[in-house]
Amino acid sequence: MADHDNYRERLLTLMEALIGAFAFVQAILEELPLPVALPDFGPDTDEDTPTTALLALDRVRQIIQDEPIADSHKRALDRLILDWFTTYELLVLTKMAGPAPWRLDAAEFSLNRVVTWIEMIEEDELDDDES
Repeated sequence: MADHDNYRERLLTLMEALIGAFAFVQAILEELPLPVALPDFGPDTDEDTPTTALLALDRVRQIIQDEPIADSHKRALDRLILDWFTTYELLVLTKMAGPAPWRLDAAEFSLNRVVTWIEMIEEDELDDDES
C-alpha cells in the first residue's frame, strides 16, 4: 500500500509541476515580440479546454518560426514544447496504464528538460536585455 501511495503522490506532484510549466510557457510566449496567447491548462478549466490548449500549443511550434527572434531561441522554444508534450503524454499513459516506476522516472526526466529549456530561454532574454 505504501508503494501505491508513493506512486500516487509522485504522479500528482509531477502533474502539478507540468501545469506550472505550462503557465511558464504561456508567460514566455506572451512576452515574444509578436505575443502568442494560449488558453489555460489545468484541473480548473472547462472539459474541452485541455484539448484546445494542447492543439494551440502544437500550433505554436509553427507560429514561432515567424517570430523576429534568433534561430537558437526558436529552436529552444520548439524543444521546450516537445519536452512538455513528452511529459504530458507520459503522465497520461501512467494514469491510464497504471503504476510503473520507469514511466514516472521518464516523466520526471523530461520535466527536468522542460525546466532546463525555460532557464535557458530566460537567460537568453536577460542577455538580450543587457545588450
